Amino acid sequence: MAHTKMQLASLARSLQAKLNNEARRRGVTADVIRKQYIFTVFLSRLFSPEPQAPWVLLGGNALLIRTGGGRFTQDIDLARESEWASSNDVRAELQSLADASADRDPFTFVVVAVEPHSEPDPFDYGAKTAKARVQALLGAQVFDTFTIDLTERRHLDAPVDQVPLRAVIEHDTLSHLPSVPTTPLENHLADKVCAMYERHGRDGDSPSTRYRDLADIVRILDAGPIDTARLKEVLDRESGRRRITLPSRMEAPAEEWRIAFPRQARTFAEYSSKLYELDASLDETRPCLDPILSGKRTSGTWVPEKRAWSD
Repeated sequence: MAHTKMQLASLARSLQAKLNNEARRRGVTADVIRKQYIFTVFLSRLFSPEPQAPWVLLGGNALLIRTGGGRFTQDIDLARESEWASSNDVRAELQSLADASADRDPFTFVVVAVEPHSEPDPFDYGAKTAKARVQALLGAQVFDTFTIDLTERRHLDAPVDQVPLRAVIEHDTLSHLPSVPTTPLENHLADKVCAMYERHGRDGDSPSTRYRDLADIVRILDAGPIDTARLKEVLDRESGRRRITLPSRMEAPAEEWRIAFPRQARTFAEYSSKLYELDASLDETRPCLDPILSGKRTSGTWVPEKRAWSD
């Protein structure tokens, strides 16, 4: 249904008011909530047509729809289940998917460009990647712009999880949201644990400074059940590919974390103040991860409501 200029202007004002209110409630900037809102609208376009698009949601947005909050992202990460022929083909496919469900909302999405970004890959995942630039228009006005990091490999060896999109605000444009294919929770967790203990630099003498990974691990452990065997399998594979040896228990990656982590934790959106100290956050992860890292647990399911393993 076409909207008049007056209707679109009114919609833009009401949306901004809701986004501002939600930002104040969460203690973040309105731009952050605005970005998550338009991501949800775009992803609902992408994954509404049947049969479902040959893409899988990765990264921060895949984690965000599981946890409902926490770390907000500035872009979208998608992986294609099979190879693409060219950047133009990818752009055309994404544009077609975005257009197919255009009656869901009053926005117009324009996939402006897709640029290849193939680089050497030290983890043997395959190097073919690209970056898409997308404009979201409300009438003739640019509502937002964002990028999508694309890869042609899923980095998965298990069926994807279908996870419902979450509405960041209550609004008609976010009604009847579809489920989207995402990486299994065990994959998210293994990636964060390995990234936390990965070493950098030419001689591998620089510890990770990705302090947010520990906060993400805490959030993942509250997000849903985790299978022991699956987690152990992915941890072994990821640590092997990254050529790292994981510790036998959750510990500080380096002594400098004891000073740097609390400072950074205070800037994390929706992160409990009782977890600002490094040991407090590590203690939060140990009931789940220490038995896996030590090899003492080889079966069972992590139950987040009980914060305990169940056989």
